[in-house]
This record gives sequence, C-alpha cells and structure tokens, in this order.
Amino acid sequence: MDQEEHVQIATRFVSDYEKLVKAVSWGVDKRQLLSIICQYHSSGLRFDPQSYLQLSNYIKKQEKWTSPLRTSFNYSFAAMLLTNFEDSYQGFEDVQKCYRLLLDKGFRKSSYTYIAAAVAVLPPGDRKQDLPKCTSRAMAIYKQMRKEHFFLTSYEDYPLAILLAKCEENHHGLINEIEYYYGALSEGPFRVGNDLQFLTHILAQGSFNNRQALAERAIHWFESLRSRGVKVKGTHYSVVGMLALLATPDQLIDEVMSLYHVFKEEKRFKWYQDMSLLIAVQLVIKEKMKDSSVMTAGLAVSIEAILQAQQAAMFAVISAATISASTANSSQ
Repeated sequence: MDQEEHVQIATRFVSDYEKLVKAVSWGVDKRQLLSIICQYHSSGLRFDPQSYLQLSNYIKKQEKWTSPLRTSFNYSFAAMLLTNFEDSYQGFEDVQKCYRLLLDKGFRKSSYTYIAAAVAVLPPGDRKQDLPKCTSRAMAIYKQMRKEHFFLTSYEDYPLAILLAKCEENHHGLINEIEYYYGALSEGPFRVGNDLQFLTHILAQGSFNNRQALAERAIHWFESLRSRGVKVKGTHYSVVGMLALLATPDQLIDEVMSLYHVFKEEKRFKWYQDMSLLIAVQLVIKEKMKDSSVMTAGLAVSIEAILQAQQAAMFAVISAATISASTANSSQ
C-alpha cells in the first residue's frame, strides 16, 4: 500500500469512528471506541450503527445487572460478535454456552472469561472441536502459568490460556517455550511484567524451529521501531510479537511506519498516540494475511487468533479502567 492508500484508510477509519461516537454513551473511553472501529476495519467491514446498537441492546436484555455484559464492555463484545460471526446472535448463544462451561471448569466470572469463551468458538477455529476437552486443557495451562508466574498471571490471561489449549503441543512443552522467551527477552530492551508475559505467549504460538532466532527478531523489531522515533511501551509488546511472527523489520517496517504516521497526524488521535501504532500494525497485518506468499495457512490461523485475543484483551483492559474510574468517582 502506498501513502495515498494509507490516507484513504485513515479517512474511512475516522468516518466510522465518528459514527460510533454518536451512537454510544458519551462516557465511553475513546480508546475503547478506537479499538472497536479497528476491529471492524481489520475484518474488512464498515461500521453500521443500526445493527450494532440492535445487538448491543439485545445482549443487555439477556443479562442480569451484575453481568460484565451490562457494563461498557458490552460495546466491545457486540463488535466482536458482529465482526467474527456470520450470525452474530447465534454466535452470542455459542459464547454463552462456552462461558458456562468455563465456569464449570473453575474459571471466574469476568469480562476476560467471556473473551476466552469467544476465542474458543471464534472462526477460524473449528466449531466442532471438543470444547469440554479444550476448556479442561485451558485450565491446566492456566494453573501451570500461575505456578510459574504467580504475581503476573490473572484473569486477563484466560484468553491466552484458551489459545494455548488449542495448540496440539503438550502444555508442559508450551510452558517451557514461554519460559524460554520470557528469559531471553527480559535480558533485552523489554520490561518484565504482564505485557512481556503476553508477548511470550504470542511467540509460543509460532511454529518457528529456531526459537532463538524468533526472540532475536522480536528484539530487532523493538529496536527498529524505537530507532524510527516510536516510544515502544508495554501496550505495544503484543503487536511487536505479531510482527516478529510475520516478517523481519526490513521487510515490513516502512509500511507500518507510513500508516502509523498517517494515524498519528489525525486530530482524533491527538490524545491517544499509543493507539496509532496498535491500529496501524493490526491493519497492516490483516492486509498481509491475504497474501499466501507471505505466510502459511497455519501461521495465518495462529495470527488471526492472536489478533482476536490481543484486540479482546485491549477491550477488557480499557473497559476495566473505565469501570474503575467510574467507581472511584462515584465514591467521592
């Protein structure tokens, strides 16, 4: 894509963003709204306020007042369904069934559990998969994650536990992969913590035979972005991981930076500069996934699932921050 195409992408993005701002409550975090439009555009769809609000209101009516789906997370959840399921209402029923199954397996009630349920049944995953087996495996993986990094592992890791559970590899082998990447990357420019753990889970999804080379590629991406003037923060670690799975910086960084700067210069992003890189990378990756010469079918499926988990996790984090702020304000 050239500069003119990037400008057109940003123009369409801002147009849909403004439609969403008008459609929802004024108090919703603008970062959440930007993420929702990114979900639409990453899926090759334009935002339709009517179908969006119809589904959002339907979901609220099905839930109790204490449900996470009655909070601002509802807006993100509705977007997930509309952009990933041919029949979003049937998709909602499928997610509800898996959510109850996750609770039976020991997962706690939270927005992250809904995200995990969505990831479990989302295309391109196999709808005919053995969900009881997958969810049991996910709990075993989650417990192992807690054992290795007790203070870092929490509800937000539920979706990643599901992703890892879908892999054919023995979960002990997956945990060993994650531990290798965590150790290798913590010695480089990355900061230790939850964001680094998220990155290591993403790298473990890859089918690289040389894990040292993949770790070095992730470090190279970090340093290349920083050398181009990007302030790489923890929130960006996940997209660094996806870029490392896809290509080297020499192959892709010019295109990423071109779209990044177009978004960064948009006035809607003035107070949300961190979002510019997250959105630019996701849109570039989705475009590259259309080219079979760039990646194998297996890698495309892995990155698609990781994009969903990353997007969903970002939704939940923003929603949680909004709810926390609202609670704090109401208690004053």
